Amino acid sequence: MRLGTFYRYRLLGFLGLWAEVRATDDVLDVGGFDGYVLSNLECRSKMLVDPDALPTFDGIEYIKVDFLAHDFGSRQFDRILSLDVIEHIPAGTEHRYFTRIAALLRNGGAAYVTTPASGIRVFPGFLNAWVARKWAHYKCFGYSESELRAFLQDTGLDCELVQLNAPAYLFWYLPVRALQELMPARLLRGTAAPTGHSQQPVPPSASPVAEP
Repeated sequence: MRLGTFYRYRLLGFLGLWAEVRATDDVLDVGGFDGYVLSNLECRSKMLVDPDALPTFDGIEYIKVDFLAHDFGSRQFDRILSLDVIEHIPAGTEHRYFTRIAALLRNGGAAYVTTPASGIRVFPGFLNAWVARKWAHYKCFGYSESELRAFLQDTGLDCELVQLNAPAYLFWYLPVRALQELMPARLLRGTAAPTGHSQQPVPPSASPVAEP
């Protein structure tokens, strides 16, 4: 389990999004790697699409392929997750990415999409370039609100953008990441958990929640 995955799972739970997932929902996780987030959801079906998919949990359909290249046929989903993925996809494909999400959502469904803000910085600041490489942020560190809105234009999605200030995570990321090599996973989760409850909503936006 990646530290950032655990953080995002806790954060979105704090925002109440997981409570919206129903037992009858079909859920798609784009870029979910090992399926940690899906493994914690109670729903009818779980599909994970990721070129680096690592089958780890039972009850998840893992597909090791690029999201934009995969043929989903007639399948659609009630919930689509894309947690810190769009900053990794090729430049110029962002609008197509959101259009694909819109096409895969059932009427009344919702997509939860997160991405770092363009001005994100960790502590200490002189390690920002190293962290960017560690996070594979070769294209960009993140996006501004105006960039996200441009990507979402003419996609057919009705979007709510919510910006979150994450001082605890950014301050403690490097120390906790270092401890990850030494501490058992359960103890690490207990250490990292408070960072997911220390966020401050700052309207208007950075992470889109989209509905068709």
